[in-house]
This record gives sequence, C-alpha cells and structure tokens, in this order.
Amino acid sequence: MRIKTSNSELMKTLSNIGKVISSKPIEQILSNVLIRIDEKINLIGTNLEQGIECVLEGEINDLSDGVREVVLPFSILRDIVSKLDMNDTTEIELSSKKGVIKQKNASYSLNCFNPEAFAILPKIEEKLSFSLNLSFLRFLIENTIFAASKKEESRKEFKGVLIDSKDGFINFVATDSTALALNKKQAELPEMSFIIPWRALDIFSKIDTGKDDNVKVISDGNSMKFMLSNLTLISLLINGKFPAYETVIPESFEYSAEVNKDDFLKSLKRVNILASKGNERINLTFSNGFVEIESASTEVGEGKEKVQCNANTEISIQFYSEKLINGIEHVPSQTVLFGINGPLHPVLIKGQDNDSYVYVIMPQKPSE
Repeated sequence: MRIKTSNSELMKTLSNIGKVISSKPIEQILSNVLIRIDEKINLIGTNLEQGIECVLEGEINDLSDGVREVVLPFSILRDIVSKLDMNDTTEIELSSKKGVIKQKNASYSLNCFNPEAFAILPKIEEKLSFSLNLSFLRFLIENTIFAASKKEESRKEFKGVLIDSKDGFINFVATDSTALALNKKQAELPEMSFIIPWRALDIFSKIDTGKDDNVKVISDGNSMKFMLSNLTLISLLINGKFPAYETVIPESFEYSAEVNKDDFLKSLKRVNILASKGNERINLTFSNGFVEIESASTEVGEGKEKVQCNANTEISIQFYSEKLINGIEHVPSQTVLFGINGPLHPVLIKGQDNDSYVYVIMPQKPSE
C-alpha cells in the first residue's frame, strides 16, 4: 500500500503521537508507531497507560497487497520526516517487511515489525459521557496539574487530578499533600468523580490540534477517552481514594493580606536565586504597608526585598519557594489575597473577588 500526504501534516501527527511514546519503554515494541489503513490513515502510539490515535490527512493508494497494518520505528521515522521539506509532499510505501519514505530525490527504507505484537488500545464502553470546549478544558488542566506530585514514590492519588462534577460545577483538584490547587467552573455535566494521571492531562493539553474544538469525553470507570475530530487520547484511571479536598480548604481566617501579583512574583523569583539549592525556601514577613521577602544560603549569601502589602497583622511564614511561586502564578487576578491562621497553619491563596481558583499551601517550620 502507498500513502501520500503533506510532510508538515505528517510531522504534526508524529509530534502528537510522540507525546505518549517513551524513550525508554518497558517493552521494545512500544518504541514504535502503528500505521493502520481502513477508510482513513490512522497512526497509533502507546505506553500502555496512555495511548493516542491520530487521523492523518492524505491519499491512500494501491491496496492490492492486502497489507493494512504495519509497525515502524517511531524515533527514526520522526527524525527522517523532520529533516525533509515541510512544504512538499511525502510518500510512504508500506509492505509487511519494509516502509519506504520518499520525497523528491530522497528515499529511506525502514524495517517493519510484527503488528500483532503491538499493544491494542482498549475499547471503552460508554457508561458516562460529556463534552467540553477544548480551550476551557486546557485552561482547567494547565491551572491544576502543576500541584500534582511528580515523584514516583508518591501515593498514586497524589500523581493524579481529581475531576469532580456536582451541583452545576466541575472541579479539577490536584495535591501532593503539601499544597493543593482547586479550579472550579460552572458546567452542567453529569455527576462524576474520577482520578486521572496528571501525565495524561499534560499530554492532552500539549496536543497540536490546529483549531479550537469540542472534546467528547467518555469513561467506563477504568479508562477515560478524550475524542477530537482527528485525534483520540485514551488513559487508564487511577483506582484510589482522593483526599477530602473540601475539608482541607480553610473557611475562615484570623489574618489576611493582599499584594499586587506582578510585583510580588518578580520579587519572589529574584529573591529565590539566593535560596539554598535543594532546599529552596522563602520567608515572608507581612506587616501593614509591606511584605518582606527573604531567602538565604550559607554557601552564597542572602537576598531581601520589600513589596507593598495591605495586611491586618504582623506575621512571619516560611514556604517552599517553588510551591509558593507556582501557586501565585496561576492566580487569575492582579490582586492576590492571603488567608492566614498562623505561621504553621495552611495558608489560602486566591484572587480578589474570584473563587474559581483556590490554592492551599502548608508553611514550613523555620528551624527545618
């Protein structure tokens, strides 16, 4: 069989597929891409936990040999395609033994692998389904996944994002036990509660679709499928119990403070340069008029800055700097509000007159 397509379209498709293909797969066959021909040209990649199937726009010719599926080495195919002319057409001749990539005077022959050894993406029974706008879904993802744990040794629930829909709202929640991010948006959806790996959502948010679209999401309770017009992402769900996040969020505060987001963030990032490497911490001392930001390293030195602040008390609190900076960056307002109950109690961070994003962070003991 032969297929002919725009090289730029082929490169975009391979880039999307590559988001699930590991450079060090647990099985060698998972470092490959499956090309399947039915009525369309389908490219499939998987790492067993997540899988992507993309429809490649192009022509299908000469199916007389009966070959409908071939497996090619992904990284080599991608590297060849990336070096070809993006403004030209690429032709791929496929047989059970060889895949030949052609463009102008260039020709590259790759050995094929047995498609029967390739992991098939699971079929998902549609027990639950809903649709969301792609931009809306990406917004929820990008403003939540940063708070999930990236450590392999963490509890599995902490390596996921809770998608919780009830009472006319959809909540995206992530935590690593020391900080929690909640994004809450109005959406008339069926009631549901799933934990999906943060990596699956990260992959989906970075997919190049070329346009805004609606995403159909279906689930059978074990897996979740995100469906666009020319791309499908499937991921296993995390079977576990997510922490009762609503009980973690403080409802009242003894002290409060507010700062300008841009000024505060710039100072945080500058002062953080002086924090001890491997144990980056920042100390905040709130007072009426200013918040003093301070960090120090015995090897390098110390840094201090003051930023204008409105506060109803004087209190000093220490945080892991990366977690504090990440939380502040996603506040959807130019005024950042702090809700404080003491130097070792959870601190709530949100935007002024905006409850759609809430961030809760645990302070650290200064002596640690």
